[in-house]
Amino acid sequence: MNHPPRLAIAGTGYIADYHARAAASAGAALVAAVNHRRESLDALSQRYGIARRYLDLDRLLTDGDVDGLIVATPNSLHVEQTVKALRAGVSVLLEKPMALSVAESLAITAAESPRARVMLAHCLRFDEQVGWLRDLVHDGTLGRPVHTTAYAVHAGFGPEGWFTDPALAGGGALMDLGVHAIDVTRHVLGDPRPVSVSAHCGTHYRDLPVDDTAILTIVWENGVTSGVEAGWWHPHAPGPTGSVRVSGTEAYAQTFPGTLVRAGQRSAETFPGELTEAALQRRYDTQMRAFLDTLAGADPSPGAAHGVTSMRIIEAAYQSAARGQVVHLGRDR
Repeated sequence: MNHPPRLAIAGTGYIADYHARAAASAGAALVAAVNHRRESLDALSQRYGIARRYLDLDRLLTDGDVDGLIVATPNSLHVEQTVKALRAGVSVLLEKPMALSVAESLAITAAESPRARVMLAHCLRFDEQVGWLRDLVHDGTLGRPVHTTAYAVHAGFGPEGWFTDPALAGGGALMDLGVHAIDVTRHVLGDPRPVSVSAHCGTHYRDLPVDDTAILTIVWENGVTSGVEAGWWHPHAPGPTGSVRVSGTEAYAQTFPGTLVRAGQRSAETFPGELTEAALQRRYDTQMRAFLDTLAGADPSPGAAHGVTSMRIIEAAYQSAARGQVVHLGRDR
């Protein structure tokens, strides 16, 4: 294209600011925004100089003149908005979780074409420390991975509004935060296929119609087991959202803080850097550059298939928690 990529964003809540700043950092033009709530729409548009403002996505797609769409709306809107954009020939950067269900996620995948693709906004894949840990796994520094643990817990706080509405969110802390821990675990391990999921989900800390606690055990095709803990309003967080710990046959390593302990050594090696607001924004900046590469013809990474796998795990976790038994996933999963 002979002009800066022209982006639009659907959804103007909290996370939209990160995407808007990332677009500017990556050299894209955020030209349009969509939200049925006029006040929120106008506020974001004024902060970032967005000229075109729409109360519904159909009008935006009819007017056209955008190269990509960021979908950052409640989960229940993901499938409809993403499919409409794809059918209009517009590629999508889709916020997590992909949709409300595996079936909806597959409907999104089916709407893709060579002209319009989906990239999942699994921002932790673009974190500096996560990349460092993934390299340790893949270059053999840790030996053979045996077990991992990942956390996505909010201590002393949790969301309100649509995040706690089952019809709009599809679930609670597992859908909101657990998807981060699930996906970053897969990424660090090289995206293995899940073969079974066991889970306990409950509501313990607030009077909510959705889960505020989810504990998962995932077994992967390579034999590695992974624990995942997600929650809102907990009294303590074992680490920041997306913290990953990997135990291997030769060493142990973790993120936040980045730490490497080799077998037989008492002292730990560290990855420099702290989890600051600037570091958080860099995740989104790097993610946005990857999305712009997709608009230029690169394969989306993470693509729709990654989002479908995360949804399969989440769906299996809710089934496991309801039935009180392990859920085994078929070969196509």
